[in-house]
Amino acid sequence: MIYKFRVISDENETFLRVIEISKQDNFLSLHDCIQASCNYDSTQMTSFFVSNKDWEKLQELTLFDMKDDTTKTIPMQKAKLQDYVSKVDDTLIYVFDFFADRALFLTLVEIKKEDKKVHYPVCSYETGNPPIQLLQEEDEFTQMFNDLEDGAELEDFDDLDEDIKGEFDDYNEFDEFGGSAEYDNEY
Repeated sequence: MIYKFRVISDENETFLRVIEISKQDNFLSLHDCIQASCNYDSTQMTSFFVSNKDWEKLQELTLFDMKDDTTKTIPMQKAKLQDYVSKVDDTLIYVFDFFADRALFLTLVEIKKEDKKVHYPVCSYETGNPPIQLLQEEDEFTQMFNDLEDGAELEDFDDLDEDIKGEFDDYNEFDEFGGSAEYDNEY
């Protein structure tokens, strides 16, 4: 039997893919088909999550074998679709940008007989542009670090030195132990 999945994005209303795949295929085959239909780099870290009707993540299926006893992840290549998806309206979440927690949403829309003329898995319909694969947002610290690597001079931080100069002048007058303000470094 063939599973027909609708694949949508919450980032682009016009994006739609329809993936047809044998129920006996593994999640890695589904991953590869989605990646190809979106022109994504298939080596990036991704995961499928079996989800409930409210799109809450349940079981995680990972691209790479995590070999972690604390979490119950299963490698995609060892997980057959039919063992996790069995009826129309079952849902999956496909996290394609792991660090930004961005995902595609899959719904099993039909279970049909195999067409012997078709080579499965296949993207049988596509419209709209996929979301970009990885967001390239940098926080302020990362930008400052990259600026230093790119040759920014330490002189650029002279203003910071002037701003904090004198902030700790009264430090020796502080007596947190109620006795002498001198420090005994014997210990």
